[in-house]
Amino acid sequence: MATDRRPEILDHIKAEHGLTQVTMAWVRNRYDTSWDKLSRPRANSIAAWFKTEGILHQPAELPSRETEYVTLYSQHSNIGILMAAARREGFFEEKSEAALMILKGYAATMAEQKSQESADAPASE
Repeated sequence: MATDRRPEILDHIKAEHGLTQVTMAWVRNRYDTSWDKLSRPRANSIAAWFKTEGILHQPAELPSRETEYVTLYSQHSNIGILMAAARREGFFEEKSEAALMILKGYAATMAEQKSQESADAPASE
């Protein structure tokens, strides 16, 4: 099994600030260059590897069709933490209180930023 291109997947997600959307053909080509096509068992193998790497994906079941797009996100990135909390997946699966606390904190930060932007805006005449 050729796995020498797998780091490209992780590097791409990192370069995109923890969130990207790619085709399953793109993933397959980097996961195992010897595979000429995807299948359900192969998509499941990729999903299992993603889990070990802390990568979550949408849809929840990786497509087995190469033309389909998948959203990949690192559960250790800022956006990945928010997405995992909102979807209660990854390390939030069994910690709904922690997920709620993260999301409430983010909502409060966004509200404060909006309030600050309104206060900084010039008054209209």
